[in-house]
Amino acid sequence: MLGQLCATAFAACLIWFTIAAATGLRRNLKAARESGLNYFIALLDPVWAYHTRYSLFAKYGDTFLVVSPWGLYLANASPSVIHQIATRRTDWVKPIEHYSVVEQFGSNVITTEGSTWRDHRKITSGSFNEKSNAVVWKESIRQAQEMIKTWVRRDGNGEDGAMWVKDVYPDAATTSMHIISRSGFGVKLLWPGEESEVEDEAEAGGYERFSSHEPKGEYTMTFKESMHTILRDVIWMGLFSRKWSERLPLERPKKVWEGYANLNSYLHELLELKKTAIKDGTAEKDSLDLMGNQSLSIFPIPPSPSARPQTKGFPTDRTISDSIAPLIEASTNTSTTTPFTTSNILGNAFIFLFAGHETTANSLTFLFIFLALNLPAQRRLQSNLDAILPSSPSSSSSSNKKQQNNPQEWPYPSTFTTLGNSYLGACINEQLRLIASVTMIPKRAVGAQTLVLDDGRTTAHLPPGTFQHFCVPSVHRNPRYWPHKTRSLRDPAAENDLNDFVPERWLLPSSNNNPSNTTTTTAQPDNDEASQPNQSPTISDLETSGTPDLGAATLFHPPLGAFLPFSHGPRACLGRRFAMVELVGLIATLLKDYSVELDVRDFLPAPPSTAPPSPLVFEELMRGMEEKEKRRVVYAKAQERAWTILERELGGLVTLQCVGRKVPLRFCRRGRGEEVFGDL
Repeated sequence: MLGQLCATAFAACLIWFTIAAATGLRRNLKAARESGLNYFIALLDPVWAYHTRYSLFAKYGDTFLVVSPWGLYLANASPSVIHQIATRRTDWVKPIEHYSVVEQFGSNVITTEGSTWRDHRKITSGSFNEKSNAVVWKESIRQAQEMIKTWVRRDGNGEDGAMWVKDVYPDAATTSMHIISRSGFGVKLLWPGEESEVEDEAEAGGYERFSSHEPKGEYTMTFKESMHTILRDVIWMGLFSRKWSERLPLERPKKVWEGYANLNSYLHELLELKKTAIKDGTAEKDSLDLMGNQSLSIFPIPPSPSARPQTKGFPTDRTISDSIAPLIEASTNTSTTTPFTTSNILGNAFIFLFAGHETTANSLTFLFIFLALNLPAQRRLQSNLDAILPSSPSSSSSSNKKQQNNPQEWPYPSTFTTLGNSYLGACINEQLRLIASVTMIPKRAVGAQTLVLDDGRTTAHLPPGTFQHFCVPSVHRNPRYWPHKTRSLRDPAAENDLNDFVPERWLLPSSNNNPSNTTTTTAQPDNDEASQPNQSPTISDLETSGTPDLGAATLFHPPLGAFLPFSHGPRACLGRRFAMVELVGLIATLLKDYSVELDVRDFLPAPPSTAPPSPLVFEELMRGMEEKEKRRVVYAKAQERAWTILERELGGLVTLQCVGRKVPLRFCRRGRGEEVFGDL
């Protein structure tokens, strides 16, 4: 009897579901027909835009609808439509319910909308300024140097030989975590083998336990370990509560909740230190001090004119700087509609860690891979760095030479701005164009909406609740808005080179006259295309847009809404300048003295017992490959593998990453005969 009852209930549910789906599909098809847009019925995977690139938009138009029984989905690769939606904040809102997983520590600038978001934005934005970016610049250079030392210490690597890195991402993630921890929170994290500069907690002003290699007191994880655990596995917190995770036979959910408990305690302790520093007038000067600045919105304490002397290993002059004046003003501004709480401070602290750590790590990883894939571009970049970065004249003393060649002496912002105007800025932008960390940027229509399409005359009419995505990989390959050639460097069947890594497309013709630029080729559309309406533009036809803030006047600026690595409009990323300062400092420091090549050991005729061969076996095998053509064949196999991984095997629940196979790399010193493929 019970079995029959269950079967009847299941059948009833199935019938109801079928009727509801059919009714919903019929209703949504009617709305799609009335919209004026092309449409089709489908269910798409979360990263479909990266896998299909621009192909669906070439078929259905730059803005089209996908119909399902549960709603209408607007796919968007039109810069003008993206700009409309991004700037109409009350008509198109962020679906904040999708971001609850990153609200574990409290609501923040990512997970709020409306007046609450404006309050968060007002209070957090004052931390990002040029004084604090100078700290980011110096710390990025230092972390690049420490990463090299870490690679040298690893088994199989030597100070005078090449450095083999199976997967750059973990080290890139550690680097970016260290930079944001030191620049944003005043906490210096240590690499394995790196020792703290202070010997006891009293001397460190209470910060020593945050830098420790071992957990202290009541903690079961170090500050760094707890951050790494949360940042890597935060998605588990959205799937299982702490209570349920304890009942599961899986270790990672348990571990992430343990990391949460530790990090929550660390952040509360760190906040108390920041509040004490504010009261004592000893808060950090010229640093983002993300927690200290936010705490002023709750505890607006006038800065003391006196300051404690510097403690060894920590920033000089911890007086509160003028850069936090907007925060003090915000804390007393009666227009603030939502009280800012401790939970809000911790929520924003976490989101700065989360967003700033993973995106920079991805960009650094993919840029190394692209430069190893395109060795001529890497050589141009290194020549560019040699022309820009300070070097001593031959008559200088050895001590002056050492000082001038020390990246820590590169001045900010002048060096950053010059590098940003150069081929290095073009390489970073091209990497961000090809693989932006976030592939889809969602919005939802509030009420019925009308959008003006690209021709300026046609309108699309959308019902309330329409869900849309800025399809970042697709708009980044829209040939109507990007300089390109009608042939690919590596795919004869491709209609253009927009899937290729071509930094030259970012160089304006005027930059060819700049002595700092060593590359004189600009990727322009062919003349027959440029002369046609609605085809790829010449650079002079394009308006300035939200290109990442490199201070660059000589780089190509895509149209508004065409370049979205940091989103677009009022909700664009607060830390975009921070990220660009980071990337420029890291890449310049590493590639001024080192080259990066693909690890080709898997493609050499190695002895059966070694797969892949050791570095010594590699050197022996390469001695038999003096002929350039033999080396070219081996390298082409490694290139094919790397491109396959990049084009077919990337994925991820939050950001785009190598989720399966990795691309192994080989770093070697320049000018010492260690570069095996430098002539290809």
